[in-house]
Amino acid sequence: MFFLPSNFHSKKRFGQNFLIDRNILTKILRIISLTKDDLVLEIGPGQGILTKELSKEAKKVIAVELDKKLYDYLKVYLKGFRNIKLINNDILKFNLGEFLRKAGITKKLILVGNIPYSITSPILEYLFRNIELFRNIYLMTQREFALRLIAKPNTKDYSSISCFAQFHTSPKILFSVKRTCFRPKPKVDSCFIELEPKASNFWSKDLRPKDLEQLFKIIRAAFNQRRKNILNSLAPVVNKKSLLKMLAELNIDWHLRAENISVKDYIRISKRVSPNKVN
Repeated sequence: MFFLPSNFHSKKRFGQNFLIDRNILTKILRIISLTKDDLVLEIGPGQGILTKELSKEAKKVIAVELDKKLYDYLKVYLKGFRNIKLINNDILKFNLGEFLRKAGITKKLILVGNIPYSITSPILEYLFRNIELFRNIYLMTQREFALRLIAKPNTKDYSSISCFAQFHTSPKILFSVKRTCFRPKPKVDSCFIELEPKASNFWSKDLRPKDLEQLFKIIRAAFNQRRKNILNSLAPVVNKKSLLKMLAELNIDWHLRAENISVKDYIRISKRVSPNKVN
């Protein structure tokens, strides 16, 4: 199933690991279960094998590929598939909202991607900034990262990216994928995951953040010094005296560390802090 030209060499800087197992491909297609009305955004189409199959099921596939050599190959390999739009760009620099407006697309997208581990966090942050554009998100990530996305408070895998993912979406590991299913073979196994965007009214009115940037700044600050208690880890961004009083009023023990605080409680903290008091 590896169809790239013999003179093509995967680029380590792009984190290229191509899926070569047809059974996994079939499993992905069955789980996504596209219809002829669906619009798909694919990040990193690679060989174009999945791209081609997606196009057979969906109304349109927008495939964004950074590697110019791969992009040129895909233009030939996918020639004739009129419902595939290939874009040679870095997804992190791609203005998706503007592209959709110019194309007259108002329907929400289904995102599919095999994400390089080295830039998984930046890509997820990009997706979360554009979360209103997606109906659903399906990603292939390294297993270690997938476990962080679904991690709960009081566990070693719980981190700032757990909070960001669980604020915006309901993350779920769908199945594991052995490293032998890719070429070149990565050092670790992967997982195929689903990130279902939460409805705009998921958080009750009293828990809807007044300022998302402020909320995420507080979460980042807490996990940047995760060995400290919450009072000390947040001291660089929130006045310590007022924070101590606030935590007492919220019934949150200041001795707790970042990994002991739920997303709900981070929201409660951020809502009690005035925007101009977060440094």
